Amino acid sequence: MRHSSDSPVVSVVVPCLNPGRLLRPTLDSIFGQDYPNIECIVVDAGSTDGTQQILESYGDRLRWISRKDRGPYDAINDGWAMSCGEVLAWLNADDTWTTPSAVTFAVNYLTDHPDVDVVYGDCGGIDLNDRLVWYGPAPEWNFETALVTCDPLINQAASFMRRDAVEKAGWLYPEWCHDHDLWLRMALSGAKLAAVRTYLGNARISSENAHMNPSLTVPNKVGLTKRILDDPRLSPELRSQRRRIMSNAYVRCLDFLPKPAHWPIGIRLVLQALASSPTNAPHILTQVAVHIAWLVPTLRPLLRKRWGHGITLQPNRPVPNDLVRHLTTGIGT
Repeated sequence: MRHSSDSPVVSVVVPCLNPGRLLRPTLDSIFGQDYPNIECIVVDAGSTDGTQQILESYGDRLRWISRKDRGPYDAINDGWAMSCGEVLAWLNADDTWTTPSAVTFAVNYLTDHPDVDVVYGDCGGIDLNDRLVWYGPAPEWNFETALVTCDPLINQAASFMRRDAVEKAGWLYPEWCHDHDLWLRMALSGAKLAAVRTYLGNARISSENAHMNPSLTVPNKVGLTKRILDDPRLSPELRSQRRRIMSNAYVRCLDFLPKPAHWPIGIRLVLQALASSPTNAPHILTQVAVHIAWLVPTLRPLLRKRWGHGITLQPNRPVPNDLVRHLTTGIGT
C-alpha cells in the first residue's frame, strides 16, 4: 500500500471466488497506478484454487480476508467497512484499471469538482486473453433513463465514488445487479454523477460471467426496479409510469439470456412485458427483433451502432488504445 498525506486515500475492494489466473492482472493494474495513496483490500469468499497463495505473494501491498459470503455485494460492503478511503471503488477479480494515471485522473476530477459524488469514464470489454473486444463510451448520467430503460449507464470498473455519498445511500443492496441499484439509490439520495470521456477501466466479457446467469440477473433486475418504484423519494411523474417501466425491465432481461436453452425464459419475459404494458408492444417487438437478429453475426456491428452503448471490435485482433480513442470519439448512446 502506498500512502501520502498530500492526497485523499482511494480504497479499492476486490471481491473474489476462485478467480484463477485473472486475479493477477487485476491486482497489477492497481499496483501499477501512479497515484500515491491507494488502499487495496481483497475479500475472498473461500477460494480453493490457489488464490490465497497469490494474495500472500503481494505481501503488505494489500490486505485480505477469506470467509464465506452470499455474493460479491457482501464482500464489497465488508471491504469498504474495513477501509479508510475518502474515495471508494471496486474492481471485480477479472476487471482492470487502464493506464497508470486512471486513479490520478479520477481524484483530480473529484478535487476540481467538489459538487460531484461519482465520476465514471469510458470502459473497455476484454476477453479471457486480455484483448479489447468492446468499447463503451460513458453516457451522460440520467436518472430517468437508468430507471425507465432498466440500464445502469455506468460501467462499475470505470467508476469512483465519494465515501460519504455511498454511506448516505446505504452501501450496496445484498443482491446481484448491486451496481445498478447503487447508482439509482445514490441519485435518489441527492448524489451528483458525472461522466467523463476518458478510458478508465476494463470489464471482462465472457459467457461464464455470473451476470449472464439468468437465475441471478433476471429476478434481481426486476427486483431492483420494483424497489426503486416503491421508494417514497421517487417523483410522482415517474411513479405514474410504473407499468411501462416494469415492462421495460422484463424486456431488458432478454440481454442476459446467452444460450438457446434460455429461450423459454425469454418467451416468459416477453409475455410479462406485454401484460405489464400492452401499449409498450412496439418497443417490446423491436427488442425481440433485435435479439433474433443478434444471432446473425454479420448484423451485430449494425445492431451495436443502432441500439448499443458501444462498439464491438475484432475479437481476434488486439486494438491499440490510441486507435480505440480515435474510433470512439464522439460516439454516444
